[in-house]
Amino acid sequence: MNEQLKQTYERLNLSENITREELDKRFDLLLKRMRSVSAEGDKQSYEEEFQAYKFILASLDQQEIQAAENLRLNKWGRFTGIARKVEHFFRLYKMHTILAFIVVIVLIVAGRGIYSHVQNQKYLASLPPIDAKVMFVGNYMLHDSEAENTALEEAFIALYPKWKRVETQIVYLPVTENGSIDMNYQQKAIVQLAADPPDILIMDEAAFQWIGQQAGLRNLDAVVAARGIPSEDVRLKKAKNLESNLQEVVGLDITDTKFASGLPLDPSTMIASVLTVDEQKAKSMMEFIEQVIQEAHAR
Repeated sequence: MNEQLKQTYERLNLSENITREELDKRFDLLLKRMRSVSAEGDKQSYEEEFQAYKFILASLDQQEIQAAENLRLNKWGRFTGIARKVEHFFRLYKMHTILAFIVVIVLIVAGRGIYSHVQNQKYLASLPPIDAKVMFVGNYMLHDSEAENTALEEAFIALYPKWKRVETQIVYLPVTENGSIDMNYQQKAIVQLAADPPDILIMDEAAFQWIGQQAGLRNLDAVVAARGIPSEDVRLKKAKNLESNLQEVVGLDITDTKFASGLPLDPSTMIASVLTVDEQKAKSMMEFIEQVIQEAHAR
């Protein structure tokens, strides 16, 4: 027992061996006496005694807690002291330890993310530049629904080896029972076209009827002339030029070509158009369409 606690017992004329039950009774009597007086000055006369009892009771509570802790830690045998220090450390620095653990986890995850990003950038840097960005818009689906666009891009390059790398997107645009384009999918298509415009659009009939009426698709008269395609050929897809108010060819049906049949897509109409605003790229895109269209018979 420490000196301060011993002096407190003496001040209250209490035996150091007094039981907890007896101590609680005496403290309750003191509280009743304090409540029975009305004058503030009289209550103050009990304050010192009140604080002394509180100090003794708090000391006893601490002793009981310590005894329970000793009993709990006895299972560690000769390592009890070490176990107590470890527990005490975690009690004091619990929040610090948790925060440190969280920081370590975040750093590990972030490190892996950065490493993956760096490795991916290295991989992309090792690839040839993108020759064309191609977007398929319409009721298109890969033969293997679980496959990624990599299979489509590899088939594209195999069929047109002049290009070494293409980037493809498939924008699913189904038609409803009444023959109109599903509005929800149409809105998604608008967002994708605006966010990442392609160099070449390959569309089914419904998609062309929608997109072809908008400004932006390039005139393909040069391709038609180069291949000697007659003006009445049904493969020519026309739209009105909003400036000249004249019909011009903005799309070519490549459905019956070796190229179209070689792509890993479910069968559907394929109408190719050039969308890019880059003049140099536009020339390359038209050469692609010219090469593909010559494989098909006139219709």
